[in-house]
Amino acid sequence: MRRLAFALIILISIPYFQIAFADGKGIYTYTYTVKETGWVDIITRFESNSSGSSWVLVPKFQKYSLRVVSGSIKNEKVIENTSYYFYSNYTFSYSPGTTIEINWSYRFGALIVEPNGAFFSTQIGFNRMDDALILVKLPKMYSIKGVEPSGYAIENGSDYNVVKYYLNGMRNNTLRVLISFETEKAEMEEMKVGKLTVVYPARYQDFAGNITKYYEKSLKMIQDITSLREEIPVKVNLFVPEKMEDITTQGYTGPRYTSDVITQGEVNLNMMLARMPEYELPLTLIHELLHQYMQAAGLGVELRWFHEGLAQYLSSVIVREMGMNPPEEPDNDTVRQIMAYTGGDFSFLLDWRGGGLPGDPSLYYSASLIIAKDLARKYGDDIYKKLFAEMRKDKATVNSPEDLLKYLNRAAGENVSDFFRSYGMIISESVQRSSLTRTAWSYVKQTSWFNPFAGIAAKILEDGSEDSATLAIYLTVLGVLTEALGLALIISTLLSIKKGVRRSSRVPQAEVESSTSQ
Repeated sequence: MRRLAFALIILISIPYFQIAFADGKGIYTYTYTVKETGWVDIITRFESNSSGSSWVLVPKFQKYSLRVVSGSIKNEKVIENTSYYFYSNYTFSYSPGTTIEINWSYRFGALIVEPNGAFFSTQIGFNRMDDALILVKLPKMYSIKGVEPSGYAIENGSDYNVVKYYLNGMRNNTLRVLISFETEKAEMEEMKVGKLTVVYPARYQDFAGNITKYYEKSLKMIQDITSLREEIPVKVNLFVPEKMEDITTQGYTGPRYTSDVITQGEVNLNMMLARMPEYELPLTLIHELLHQYMQAAGLGVELRWFHEGLAQYLSSVIVREMGMNPPEEPDNDTVRQIMAYTGGDFSFLLDWRGGGLPGDPSLYYSASLIIAKDLARKYGDDIYKKLFAEMRKDKATVNSPEDLLKYLNRAAGENVSDFFRSYGMIISESVQRSSLTRTAWSYVKQTSWFNPFAGIAAKILEDGSEDSATLAIYLTVLGVLTEALGLALIISTLLSIKKGVRRSSRVPQAEVESSTSQ
């Protein structure tokens, strides 16, 4: 599964309120008219009764027209360097009574793979001093299944159902809207090249053509890396997002919503890729194909972290070989954040096995990629080609960290356990030793905040032997007992002092009682 490394900023709840003109404020009206073809006509209309200045996001790579309906504008400029890859900032000043309209159309405004469809708005963004009304007009033939974020209203018209949002700019001046809907079923087309079959709606024939083009360019490189000469039959299906969280899932294998990480012969690609930078489609396609070929070459899904990190790294390498230049993932800031958050201890990756996603996918995916990149940096760009060659030589299925280390050692021509140890991942070729050492490390780390012998135990564990692990466990237990005995002694001493205080406080009272009775 390939996921975007960045997180979408999505507003969860929008307060519903009415818009009215106010001095020094303008009103933006965004009207999205969805066509049955998936094309969307977009009109952004600005109105104000007073003078002032404002800004609004406009498409950076799509043609649009701007028309002054009334009033006048001046001091206008387009700022392309924004935090939004696809959008520029259009800034302007205006006179009282000004109305302007920005018009454009977008082919992939609504994505449709029958019987499912999804409208995903362009990025809405405008001056915080202004307000906005958002109108999404969906043909009546589309049955709405879900709308995000909340805080919307729906009006039923004769030709369209209209989803409405009102935005108070001071509270929120950015928004993305996702509307999932259902359409009538339609026959799918098929496009074949070699043993790859792409299943697609006729409207996306060019998109399917790009998939086959990237497949042909990358197949030989994938086969060379994995030491597989036979082409694997693969069917590629397209899907559309149903929820906001689906936007970042660019591809996966197997039936949707199952826990299987890899189903041999099946790849699913998100139609959102048509709206992303050009390099994202080949990156995602090759990532999913690598899962197929790496599994066939013997890399088991129990090493989910290694599967994902390696697919992520190698897909980037291959796409660069194809002449594209995707950004480095993860970027330096992300690496620093992960190292600070984890303290450089990536041992949590060893628990990511089989199907399903971990609790924090972004952390796990990024940490896995860091490992895969750093291994190639330290042991050479061909380390993975050698790895699969060694695995294929033995016809091995590698499903454990210990087996992975064994074949990596052969590929590198040296023991790479110290590399993993530098990331807090304790692995040895002996399953028993590896398990015992990881257990010892776990005990040491869990008790380090109070165990007086934790530092010594950690130093001993650097040896990596079973005897060292056993000794470290004994030291850890001894440290815990020592700390417990010390704590018991302190508690006992405090109780003794408390009893002494109580006893001394009762003596004077007894003496007073004796003197008064006489």
